[in-house]
Amino acid sequence: MHSAARCGASFSDAHKPVQIQVNDNVECTWSIDRPSSETTRVIFSILELNPGADCSQENITIFNENYDVLGVLCPNSPRIDVYESPGTVYIQVSTDSAAFERTAYFLYYSVTPEIDIDCGGSLQGLSGTISSPNYPNRHPHFAFCLWHLEVPKNTKVKLSFSEIFIEVDPLCRFDFIALYDGPDTNAPILDILCGRTVAELETTSNTLTLLFSADYANSYYGFSLDYSAIPQSNNSSLSCSGESMTAILNPDYIQGLGYNANDLTLKDPSCVAQSANPIVFEVPFSGCGTVKKVEDHLIYYTNTIHGRPDAGVITRRNELQFIVTCELDSDSSAEIMYMTTDDVIHDQQESGKYDVNLAFYHTQDFDSPVLDSPYLVDLNDNVYLQASVKTQDPDLTVFVDTCYTSPESNFQAPNYDLVRNGCTKDDTYHNFPSGNGFARFSFSAFRFLNAHTSVYLQCRVVICDINDSGSRCNQGCITRQRRDLNSKGWKTHAVFGPIRLKPHSESEASGSISENKDEVVKTDQGTLYVVVISVLVVNVVIVALVLMKYYRKKPTGYTYLPVPTQ
Repeated sequence: MHSAARCGASFSDAHKPVQIQVNDNVECTWSIDRPSSETTRVIFSILELNPGADCSQENITIFNENYDVLGVLCPNSPRIDVYESPGTVYIQVSTDSAAFERTAYFLYYSVTPEIDIDCGGSLQGLSGTISSPNYPNRHPHFAFCLWHLEVPKNTKVKLSFSEIFIEVDPLCRFDFIALYDGPDTNAPILDILCGRTVAELETTSNTLTLLFSADYANSYYGFSLDYSAIPQSNNSSLSCSGESMTAILNPDYIQGLGYNANDLTLKDPSCVAQSANPIVFEVPFSGCGTVKKVEDHLIYYTNTIHGRPDAGVITRRNELQFIVTCELDSDSSAEIMYMTTDDVIHDQQESGKYDVNLAFYHTQDFDSPVLDSPYLVDLNDNVYLQASVKTQDPDLTVFVDTCYTSPESNFQAPNYDLVRNGCTKDDTYHNFPSGNGFARFSFSAFRFLNAHTSVYLQCRVVICDINDSGSRCNQGCITRQRRDLNSKGWKTHAVFGPIRLKPHSESEASGSISENKDEVVKTDQGTLYVVVISVLVVNVVIVALVLMKYYRKKPTGYTYLPVPTQ
């Protein structure tokens, strides 16, 4: 079934399974010789190296035909790994001096249009089904499928395989299903399945990656599974967005309390669950009986999921309530759920954030957003921005508390403030009237000295209720050093950019101004420009000589180029 090679070999077949078995103190290379016009796929399904060695002592290194490293397998690496590269692939095994038989098994083949099956993909949602190609008929040879699955936050994925019928092998070397507990194949392996069986599994997070791989022999019926989102706590979960709350209840848990999805409603009885497995309630901030409350400058949205006792003379079911609340706090939204059964309260609390967007606009009408990146402007051009939060609540307003700039996207020094703590720091900064869920402002374009051509912005945005007269949004400029923002509304940070100056000469257009290198910028300006620069240099020299008489020489830092108000 497989080819065993003790210490190196060369293969030219279009496909072949290879089992490597080596001992201590070896360095062997296997070459898979394929045309450069074809893509070679190598799939490792067994990896047993010396568990007491580290990667510098013992490893398997995979190279492409140019001897660039595609990857390195270490003693603690997952046993499943996949590599692809055009043409020839080299596999080099190096072992240490420990007396131990090492084993690795891999399948390689050329990926051609005839065997490149369209399967896998990215899936999002509360529930669904995944099955192998052609299911319930036989899966094709060389099937290779990768699914990425994501369910809502604060939940995890429950998998129920109704059938698995692929090639039987105790080690799952040939055909297998690999399940990764995370968003990609770098996540920990949850399980590896093969043969004829069924299975039920749960992830630890809200993402799952599923890899199905088959070789060229013994094609059977493949697999089928149902997946669903269940709460992380196994009972219930709550998440908040800018428009609604999503409450998810485990149907097994609700059934254990004597209820099912059809017995539950929101405070408005016409608002029922959108899904029964899992039980999901999308709770809007406006509607379905949701109550908004402003207290101590905090904003709360609250609703209740009811499970009523039976109608009639008697009941043997407890009255059930899930009280769900989104609280707009300082740096995030607090997501709180209380479950009561006959006035016994249980609570859960999670955290999350609302979506805040910062966008450039072409004019002060704010009707045409800038879609280009970077946004090219001239020095002293007016730059218009809108900060907005995605919400359906008409009573929320936005306030730009702080907005500062940097020539680098990591916002390390130098920085320049446009507005700080609501106080204008730049002469050209201008606020426009705010509205439902947005704030607007502008400033004149500038650049940092020292040959930087880009400007990035980071703004702190505060969201308040328009009816709260004491909120941060109504306080404006605060000059005192210590401020209590935590009790004034909800704030978040938005980063945007870059703004970049347009090139205006041949040398600028060719990239003579560099953001990342300390280069001297040479431009062919007119005689007047040269005279002005010469005068400026002379003045700088005179000032420098005077200062040097009285002060020690100090290193020169970044400065800001002032721009006169238009």
